[in-house]
Amino acid sequence: MIAKIIPIKSIRKSNFSALVKYLTDPQGKNERIGQISVTNCYTDELIPALLEIQNTQEMNKRAKSDKTCHLVLSFPEGERLSSTDLSAIEERFCEALGFSEHQRISVVHDDTDNLHIHIAINKIHPRKLTIHNPYYDYKKVATLCEQIEQEYGLTKVNHETRIDKTERTIQDIESKAGIESLLGWIRRECLDDIKQADTWQDLHKLLHNYGLEIKERGNGLVFASSSGVAVKASSVDRSLSKPNLIKRLGAFEPSIDTPQTNTQSTQATEAEAKCYQPKPLQNNVDTSRLYERYQQQQANAALLRKEQWLKLREQRDLLIERAKQEASSKRSIIKHVQAGPLGKKALYATISLQFKTTLDEVKREYREAYAQLKVNTRRMSWLDWLMVEAKNSNAESLAVLRARSNRRNGTGAVLRDSITGNKYDNNQSITDKIESITKDGTVFYRVGNTVVRDDGKRLFVASNVLNDSLVDVLQVAINKYGNHLSVNGSDEFKTAIARTAAQNSIRVTFDDPELERHRSQLSRQVVFQKRSKTSTYRRSL
Repeated sequence: MIAKIIPIKSIRKSNFSALVKYLTDPQGKNERIGQISVTNCYTDELIPALLEIQNTQEMNKRAKSDKTCHLVLSFPEGERLSSTDLSAIEERFCEALGFSEHQRISVVHDDTDNLHIHIAINKIHPRKLTIHNPYYDYKKVATLCEQIEQEYGLTKVNHETRIDKTERTIQDIESKAGIESLLGWIRRECLDDIKQADTWQDLHKLLHNYGLEIKERGNGLVFASSSGVAVKASSVDRSLSKPNLIKRLGAFEPSIDTPQTNTQSTQATEAEAKCYQPKPLQNNVDTSRLYERYQQQQANAALLRKEQWLKLREQRDLLIERAKQEASSKRSIIKHVQAGPLGKKALYATISLQFKTTLDEVKREYREAYAQLKVNTRRMSWLDWLMVEAKNSNAESLAVLRARSNRRNGTGAVLRDSITGNKYDNNQSITDKIESITKDGTVFYRVGNTVVRDDGKRLFVASNVLNDSLVDVLQVAINKYGNHLSVNGSDEFKTAIARTAAQNSIRVTFDDPELERHRSQLSRQVVFQKRSKTSTYRRSL
């Protein structure tokens, strides 16, 4: 599992109510919000607890730092724990961080491939009214993560203390965007060569062969690529910071361009150099055609955004100019009105107020239209674009998303109730009832009165699914995998599936011998009961 405290870098964003409002927003998804719990408050109701926590924070007038701690606990893909275990784990983390007596609200989210808990903690002690900031919190949570993984049989993952800050930054950038970052590319392709350069000019030549250049920016140095992307030299490696490079190579020297060196560098670049170009990360699926289409659509969206923005500005300027002319015409009329000085002054003031009101209204409408324009034509990341395309029935985009994820069979903890089979029809997951798609290609869609998630290998079923909905779930599974299914999960779920198949005379078999025997027995009982009812009905006639 992974535990992380989300930093809030500005006081403006430190709003406990806004954080809880975001955490409890279903966003149109049935399965996003799971268990909501309130701890160390006088009430278990959400709204009164929010008011209580806000009042507690406002009673501390001295604290200048952030008064809210946002802790996220994320579990490995496919692994599920009971509500009791989740509450116990939450309590242990809060105790380790020194927040056992502090007010908090926790929300379980289940709308991604990884079950995770958001914990909003009030740093202000409810009685002492002092603020508590954990010291070396990343070490404490990493140690506790290892203990919980061992106790609950969870899959062991790397924690923050095991990798450096640059590696974490690369992982965050590339996992969210799905595009190879310049920072990661430099570290993988040319970092060792850069460290071996003896002079500034040798470094410039080497970087030129890789399509890069190093230049001063502010008080430091940056690596800039031919595609226009730049990254701080010190973020690539601490030995490449400006003070360290000056200590090793002397005072900074800009690149000396001569015709001979330019020719040699150009030939080397064309012949053997590797240049950074933003591209999708995975290599086992050909994404060239999709990525070209993505770039074209983003370019078209940028042009459309610029055109629409210019039209909005012209319309705004036209309305302002019209308001000015109307105000000027009214002032001209007032000059010829037979009225005293005070009367004219009142008329001028009325016109001025009307003009300011019109001006404010025009500017307000422009701001709203511009904000809506940015939303409608926003630039999308590669993964976000793939998710939209997959939701619009693009099977190729869905395959690319699923190729990113190394799906495991799930060997740890408590696995979710699921149905799978030997055959699989990938196109069946694209339906009109899709609720959402994750960046790993897991499709959430409605089946009957429940939500089913399809990760490409299994159909995961909600734990609170009603028996009536299991008929629809079984039918979807048969359409995907055929009539021979494998049922995984709790004994209650397996029994419910077998009972549903028998009672509704669904032609299906299971690979689990015991479950198949139970289904056959239930089917014979159902047939016998039907025959008995028929015989009784005939005798009555």
